[in-house]
Formats: sequence, structure tokens, C-alpha cells
Amino acid sequence: MKTIAKNNSKKAKEKFQSLPKRTKAELKKEVHENLRHKIITNQIHAGQRLVEQELIDRYGIGKTPLREIYQELQRDELIEIIPQFGTRVVTLDIQTLKEVVQIRKALECLSAELASQYISSKEIDQLSQILEKAKETENNHPNALKKLSQYDTDFHQIIYRATQNKQLSKVIQSLLYKMSMYWFQSGFSMEDFKEQFEELEDLMQALKERNAPKSNKIMGKHIDHFIKLVRKNVF
Repeated sequence: MKTIAKNNSKKAKEKFQSLPKRTKAELKKEVHENLRHKIITNQIHAGQRLVEQELIDRYGIGKTPLREIYQELQRDELIEIIPQFGTRVVTLDIQTLKEVVQIRKALECLSAELASQYISSKEIDQLSQILEKAKETENNHPNALKKLSQYDTDFHQIIYRATQNKQLSKVIQSLLYKMSMYWFQSGFSMEDFKEQFEELEDLMQALKERNAPKSNKIMGKHIDHFIKLVRKNVF
């Protein structure tokens, strides 16, 4: 069995090394996004071990780029690397969740305020398109929750970019990934998600008006609503 695994690893490495430089980067990005999405949406469960060789065989990626992906996922605190055990998805920790919620509210309100000053008409249109897609999502669709989660993430990411503050965007992005993961680990409902998007409609309008205080207030209300749902589902 060890010989087979070693041969598979060698073939995956050779396949990866034979790819053009640009294709290697694209594959690494694709694998990173795929693993992150599966962790956030609970397709790879909390506490589940990530077996390096299995991922190498599945994705046809080399050992070095996979370990670099591990490091990125670890920086976002989605996985933990434990000596003499391996790598596993982090589990829901109530204290960490409380801390993340507190930090996120302050940073989200700041991001909304800054975005109201710099957001472009193109970005406003992108927000509008996301909200339309969310409205069109049918409650009985098998992947409805995953789709709405992605729309919510996309909406917030546009706001982060619109702040034109790379450091703020980088910090808050990691918090967003963790909060999205808590959504799926805690079993939030379609109704919970739908209510969140109604608030985002008001936020988009405030951003469109370039009203910084209003944007800050609505984002604060949005996060407070999220905290209320967290308490209902987790605490």
C-alpha cells in the first residue's frame, strides 16, 4: 500500500511540475478556494482530518503548493496543524465566536463608512445584482443555503474592496470566513438568511447615497441582528 501511495504521489508531483507556470498558479488558487469553500460550508466537517496524500491524489497538485495552501487556511484559522497528528478543520469554539463577533461589528461598521466615500457605480451595480440573485433563490433548492452564503460573502467583499483600505480588507476577510463557517456548523435556516438580505438592501441604498453615518448605522444593525441569531442558535 505504501508503494502505491508513493507512486501516486510521484505521478501527481510530475503532473504538477509539467504544467506551465501560469497553470500551476491557477490550479493552486482553484484548490485553495475549493478547500476553503468545503470547510466553510461544512462539507469537510469540524474536527475532520485533512489527509495530505488523499488531497494530492484528488487534485493532482504537488506537496509543496498543498502545504502552502494549508498555511493560508491556517492563517484564516479554518484549520489547525497539530504536531504528530496532522491537519484538521477547527471546531466551533464559543469564546472565539464571541470575540470574533465583537471585533467584526466594529470593523464592518468602519468598512461601510469608508465604502460610502469611495464606492463606484460599478460596485453599486454589482451589489444590486447580488441582491437580485438572492431574491431569485428558491427556498426548496438543494443548495439554497450555500448559494445565499456565497452571495452574502460576495456582497461583503465588494464593500471591503470599496474601502480602498487593503489592511482593513485583509483583517476583516478572515473574520468573514470564520463567521460563514459558524453559519453552517450552527444550522442557520433559510429564513435567517433571507432576513439578512433585507437589511443589505437598505445598506446598498445608503452606500448609493454616499451617506456615511447611515451606512455605519445600518451595518451595525445588520451585525446586531446576526449576533441575535447566533445567540439563538449557539449560546
